[in-house]
Amino acid sequence: MRHGKKVPKLGRTSAHRKALLRNMATSLILKEKITTTVDKAKALRPFVEKIITRGKTDTLHNKREVLRRLTEKRAVFKLFSDIGPRFASRPGGYTRMFK
Repeated sequence: MRHGKKVPKLGRTSAHRKALLRNMATSLILKEKITTTVDKAKALRPFVEKIITRGKTDTLHNKREVLRRLTEKRAVFKLFSDIGPRFASRPGGYTRMFK
């Protein structure tokens, strides 16, 4: 029974799924728009929302936490210098999906 297991599997192992989300989040932050499937976008949304929330406050701890989840340092720099201040007054809902 799958009670309490809300993580979308996406047909991958946990390590492959983690790598997929990290790479897609890095691409989304660097390019600010990506094309992917609906299921992958739905799995990516909570992952990226938490990262952008961290990017709103520029502290060393937040930078280190975000660097743990992204693959490139320039994505972290862009998050804290460009994207975070842009959403500083918004309390959530930073991403949007279009079919």
